[in-house]
Amino acid sequence: MQNKLSYVWIAVLLFSIIAIGYVVEREESEWLIALFGLSFLAYFVLVVKPKRSLKEMLVIGILIRLSLLGATPELSDDYYRFAFDGKMIVNGANPFTILPGQFGEKTAYESKLVEEMNSPNYYTVYPPINQIFFSLPTLIAGENLQVYVVLLRILIVLFEILMALLLLKLLQYLNKELHLFAWYFLNPLVIIELTANLHFEGVTLFFFLLSMYLLMTGKLLRSGVVYAVAIGTKLIPLMFLPFFVHRLKVRSIWFFSVIGLTLFVLFVPFINKELISNIGSSIDLYFHTFMFNGSLFYLANGVAEWFTGFEYNLNLLGSITPGLVFVSILLLSFSKNKSGWDGLFRQCLFGLMIYYAMASIVHPWYVINLMAVALFTNYRFPFVWSALVVLSYVAYGDQPVQEIPIVLLIEYLLLGSMIVYELLSERKKRFRLSGNNGDSF
Repeated sequence: MQNKLSYVWIAVLLFSIIAIGYVVEREESEWLIALFGLSFLAYFVLVVKPKRSLKEMLVIGILIRLSLLGATPELSDDYYRFAFDGKMIVNGANPFTILPGQFGEKTAYESKLVEEMNSPNYYTVYPPINQIFFSLPTLIAGENLQVYVVLLRILIVLFEILMALLLLKLLQYLNKELHLFAWYFLNPLVIIELTANLHFEGVTLFFFLLSMYLLMTGKLLRSGVVYAVAIGTKLIPLMFLPFFVHRLKVRSIWFFSVIGLTLFVLFVPFINKELISNIGSSIDLYFHTFMFNGSLFYLANGVAEWFTGFEYNLNLLGSITPGLVFVSILLLSFSKNKSGWDGLFRQCLFGLMIYYAMASIVHPWYVINLMAVALFTNYRFPFVWSALVVLSYVAYGDQPVQEIPIVLLIEYLLLGSMIVYELLSERKKRFRLSGNNGDSF
């Protein structure tokens, strides 16, 4: 009976994800939240007490992703920038030196991409490996956007399958419960944001975790090369580098040297005098121009508004928060709880959490980074957040985008409660273990 019931939940998960991928638009927030809620209900039923084998879980995750191959991304328009950057590379141009909105003579296809793009007046911030992914589908699709989307999605799905296999390998190596891989692989946010919406967090995480596996097995130089490839896909793994200093000690010099040299090689095809300034200007705009779904940053903005009288204080706070994050990461790297690989993943988890807490922008797909590293710790709050963060799509119900304070309050109060609960639970567990150790002497 339980086995038959699990088929029902699998069908519910598949139906709701297909509906989100093919039917519902971003502005239809009521339907979107309802379908996400249904999908997460099915997901938690399937993964909390798994009744199916690892192979069945893997097949279910693959089939759901394949069902989305023909979907047009509705919840994100980032893929227009991906297609534009890819087209520029195929044309022999350097995407890091081009402002799409000011680009000269364009084809009808390129004009459509620029028209639909959300950042036509910003330089691209996507590193070289991402640029390779953007350009590969263009070689086949040419100026057919639908074909481009399908081909890019196939690449992402392939890496998602590799990610699932790597998670199983790492979980086995670290003596963790193997079914934990399904917490990532069947997660509705992961499936929608990566497969449907074509974001590259999963590809970055694959390279990062592969680098960790190579490091665990003593292949330091190869690990460094792969780590650089992870950074070359998205810059977020740069944040974790301080956590390796105490762990690798003298060997960290070699590790960082390999990373630096590999990154230099990756950027060589794009290097010119404008590269660093253009990337820097776009990153600077990220910290000083946009606000979406923030937590502590929004509280700080409220305090700043009280003092300055200005509703938005991005220029002030955007100059402060990167430094606070940097100092916090350094302090975290010296924390006592850093022994073993579990300690490394714990540092990565809370390093990311600090960054997102202070960030002015927290898009739903950012939470995927937290989920992947949390699998190797005792914390599960990122998976709760994966369900809560979809509430941020309510802001798109009206145009222009308008966030609703009560929705943000619900999201972060529930998330904060879960984090506090897990921290207290771990502290009690450690206290009991230390007490037991004391009794044994």
